[in-house]
Amino acid sequence: MKRQGGPPTPADFGVDSFGVPAVLDRRAQECGERVILSIAGEPITFAQLRDRSCAAAHVLSAHGVRPGETVALFTGTCAEWVYFWLGAARLGAVTAAVNGASKGDFLAHALNLSKTAVVLTDAEHRDRVTQVADDIATLRSVLVTGDSLTEELSSAPTAPPDDATPVGSQDIGVLFFTSGTTGPSKAVATSWHYLFTAAATVAASWEFGAGEAMWTAMPLFHLSAAPTVLAPMLVGGTSVVAPAFHPTRVWDEIRACGAVGFAGAGAMLSMLWNLPEDARDAELGVRFLSAAPIAADRYRAIERRYRCRVVTMYGMTEAFPIAYKSVSDAGVPGTSGRVNPAFEVRIVDPHGNPLPAGAVGEIVCRARSAHAMSIGYVNGAARNGARVAVEPHPEWFHTGDLGRLDDGNLTYVDRLKDSLRRRGENVSSVEVEQTVMRHPAVAEAAAVGVPSALGEDDILVVVTLRSGAELNYVELLDFCSARMPYFCVPRYLEVVDEIPKNVIGRVRKDVLRSRGLGERAWDREAHGYVVSR
Repeated sequence: MKRQGGPPTPADFGVDSFGVPAVLDRRAQECGERVILSIAGEPITFAQLRDRSCAAAHVLSAHGVRPGETVALFTGTCAEWVYFWLGAARLGAVTAAVNGASKGDFLAHALNLSKTAVVLTDAEHRDRVTQVADDIATLRSVLVTGDSLTEELSSAPTAPPDDATPVGSQDIGVLFFTSGTTGPSKAVATSWHYLFTAAATVAASWEFGAGEAMWTAMPLFHLSAAPTVLAPMLVGGTSVVAPAFHPTRVWDEIRACGAVGFAGAGAMLSMLWNLPEDARDAELGVRFLSAAPIAADRYRAIERRYRCRVVTMYGMTEAFPIAYKSVSDAGVPGTSGRVNPAFEVRIVDPHGNPLPAGAVGEIVCRARSAHAMSIGYVNGAARNGARVAVEPHPEWFHTGDLGRLDDGNLTYVDRLKDSLRRRGENVSSVEVEQTVMRHPAVAEAAAVGVPSALGEDDILVVVTLRSGAELNYVELLDFCSARMPYFCVPRYLEVVDEIPKNVIGRVRKDVLRSRGLGERAWDREAHGYVVSR
């Protein structure tokens, strides 16, 4: 698998094309009885995945799905999600991976933007679809997982439909949705070549091989579906997929399946780190823990505690991974890794001018090859019949993230919209949070800006506490003052029972900003606390 000179090619994996039939059918011949996926405890072999994806294609065809039409996947983590994802590709159809938390106007927006013809859902989500169905002009059918659909799948042929033309590796295969925290979510059009290329780069960074297993609880509607499903498909490995993330169960599940690695979000690894130390931590047997961002001061401690290597990556649905660090690389703590050779990356000022090495600015990138990025965003205003239309990305893609680049290593600093401006100084919310979380009483922290009477921002930090811990606000401010510049020390502190997060554990700062100061927020200025310069 390639590290230098561009992204991997199909030939690196012994296949002709980065498309579902070319890869899955080849692996089914070679590794038929080997388990590729274990979802919620249900093992699925390579041969079964091939057969059931073909059966799903026949079911969709029977419900009138034609090439270019969209099938929305709106379920929890389940095997059917994967069957119909891959089955739609065999028909030349597009899939829309809809966030399982969507409802009401948010769900209707996703289904309308993707011009959904058929929805796959489950009993838990069915009523949400019913409530918006009349508002979706293109919607014809709703398929619900359960006995009836299981019977349809089991009675359908297990060979590819004779009259179907599979989605080409360069065609739109999947629509993934952005978070939509600053406006309506966007639908990102991804090709199978891009998804397989991303999966191949991830597999290479994990040094993941045939017969090995990795564990994850990342949701399938996230771009993580690519490494979760497609990475083991490429290398002949296994993904053990938990339906939800429960920190107290993770290590036992990893021991039970013999996984060589864990793949998750940085927030997930923080939750695991916050568990009481166990003598068995060093005996997990994992080779890697793949998550980002990881605080620089915790990076090596994680590697020592679990006797493995941390693997970090930086990217987003539109372009992934822009930077990464492999198992064999020692890495630089606090960075996301070295720039992926498939990209050219710059750090720019607000006017788009390149900044010198080490300076903080917006991360922008452009692909060096045709399949290192997604195709573009769906144009919801375009009149294109029952098919989605896509606006390509500009040559230089603006990530909306702040970072710095030094000696080829990329460091993520903050979301541009989450960075703070106080007393003429730029403040990274991430760096404030990392400092606050070093306090022994603090389990989690989130920093956001609240309006200041002087203009710009005052800083609010909300925290949750470790079990049995108590917090003295003055003592926490003393702790912060000794470890950060005066202009970074928060004005407001508040202890909460829970910090709002999305399904992969990322803090919903838009919710915190909208909420503003809570009733229990403690104002250091009102209490006469003075920060020394």
